[in-house]
Amino acid sequence: MNSAAKLLGQANKVTSLKTAIRSAVKSVARVELFEAIAIKAAESAGKARSSKAAVAKPEDFDVDAVYLWVDDQDPAWQARRAKYAPSRQSDSSSVSASRFRQFGELAASIQMLAEHAPFIRNVFIVVDQQQPDLSALPANLPFEIRLVNHSEFIPAEYLPTYSSRAITANLHRIEGLAERFLYCNDDVFIAKPASASDWFTSQGVRLRYTSTPMPERGSLAPDEVIYNARYKTIDLATAHGWSNVDGMPEHGPHPFLKSIMRELWRDFVVEMNGVSTAKFRTSDGLLPEWLHNLAALGTGRGKLVTGSGYKYIAINDQNSLPAIIHMLLNRGRILTVCLNDVSEVAEGSKLSDAKLARRFKRVLKAMV
Repeated sequence: MNSAAKLLGQANKVTSLKTAIRSAVKSVARVELFEAIAIKAAESAGKARSSKAAVAKPEDFDVDAVYLWVDDQDPAWQARRAKYAPSRQSDSSSVSASRFRQFGELAASIQMLAEHAPFIRNVFIVVDQQQPDLSALPANLPFEIRLVNHSEFIPAEYLPTYSSRAITANLHRIEGLAERFLYCNDDVFIAKPASASDWFTSQGVRLRYTSTPMPERGSLAPDEVIYNARYKTIDLATAHGWSNVDGMPEHGPHPFLKSIMRELWRDFVVEMNGVSTAKFRTSDGLLPEWLHNLAALGTGRGKLVTGSGYKYIAINDQNSLPAIIHMLLNRGRILTVCLNDVSEVAEGSKLSDAKLARRFKRVLKAMV
């Protein structure tokens, strides 16, 4: 083959490669365009099918809401966190970016809280020397919003902390917090009109569990941080005479009683101190909210309820579009929704940060 023919062959290969790249880009664009169209159509259909429920009457007790929030893009926060991040850990979920990054969920969750749960008295947002952007919220909210820094309620010996478990174990110390409060992550949403009695009784809490089974204990790696901690919590409760509940709590607004949390610190002071001391989630820690549930049930202050509606969506999984469509079509029929940015999604199915941001924008706009 002469030189001219070789050059022509190489040029054809480059042209073919460029054509393939352009085709791939167009295919991806078409897929995302289809998602945007499908979400908009489901939003419209869901709104048309839903009926406006009456606002629930106020209860005879106060209820507050507490959100945990962090901006993982803040350089000052990143520098503080880097000083304590584990240098070696085979289970990386406790330091995964998905545990800290945010895409505007907080403002959307609070806006839906205002629309569907106006019985809330105060909203406390727990921060670590940061300021969330709440400029998108309407001015006439039915509750007051207060920012609370870790240092304002977590004892100094436990700070700094980057573990949601340590923060949760100490929420009851927030000054001015009501006896009854909903602990919320910013990825949970009250999606239809609700009342305080959906989560609380005059004596205690209403608890919701899914039928999702726990993995076999023997299948867990020693440093796995999620289910090992759940089993430890169950062991503590069992040793205390409290029965476990099959399944797992819904990832939604979690009802708490301050009085139960004080009792846990009295009866499990070593374990509560241990989970508060840990800078990040560990395999040998406990889950304060799980122990709270089992204490409530074990002491007659908790009641299991079903049938109110719940939707869990792994929002960063590219295959979760059908679940998103189902949720939007059933507007007004689902009490709580979780849009979870999951660290365990397989790499081949995980959305890029840019695509995830666009998906969040579309879905949150459709929900609010």
